[in-house]
Amino acid sequence: MAGFQWAGDLTGAAPVIRTMQVAANCYVGQLLREDANAGGLVEPIAAAAAGPDTTSNIIGICTGVVTSPTWDSTYLGDLATYDTTQATLVANDPKGPALVEVTLLTPTSLIKGPVCKDTLGTAPERKACTTGSSDGLTFVVATIDTTVSNYSTAYCSKGANRGQYRKITTGATTTQTVLVPFTYAIATGDTFVIVNIREGFAHIDFGTQFQSIDSSPALTSYYYAYVHELNLDLAGKEYAVFSLGSSHLAIGR
Repeated sequence: MAGFQWAGDLTGAAPVIRTMQVAANCYVGQLLREDANAGGLVEPIAAAAAGPDTTSNIIGICTGVVTSPTWDSTYLGDLATYDTTQATLVANDPKGPALVEVTLLTPTSLIKGPVCKDTLGTAPERKACTTGSSDGLTFVVATIDTTVSNYSTAYCSKGANRGQYRKITTGATTTQTVLVPFTYAIATGDTFVIVNIREGFAHIDFGTQFQSIDSSPALTSYYYAYVHELNLDLAGKEYAVFSLGSSHLAIGR
């Protein structure tokens, strides 16, 4: 399954899955929120509307389509189509409005999701260093979307510091600065993965398909999250395991 997945619970609780009527087209792997204005119950979340977001009541993850599932090659999962006419309701299998399986989220839920540059299948920035430093505190890469001071991460994927993560304390489009140095000197040609997410208390936003964490948002608007694990090792397979802040959830706020 592409997109977000339920990865456990801090309390050891089992997943709670409910069948819900959609209020917009929904895809497996999307985060879903309450929809109070349409005919159904849930719809995909939206990009953060403030810092922090105060508008989304996130209910859970779409983990299955009950009614007439249709595979979508862009979203890499099944689609549930929102229908509002009798003819389409009769044509559905089973008959009636489109239903999805939703795995409910609480503040202790663990969510695993890909880290992508805006859309599924687009890997985060992975850039070669053009200017290094002997003290391991700065390095320069070709222009990227600006990093966010104290809320971005640099991971060395090639070079003497391979496997090391550091929080970027001064963000920019080219020169990246850390407060805790990389263990060894940074050399020209070393490669770094750079994302606007960090382990621990984080500000995050989601890709346009709402199936991934966006790797390079400006974070002027964001969701609160606690990132338990950030893994940037393999290109195209970057992921994070996180819990959402209770203020964004319909359950447990």
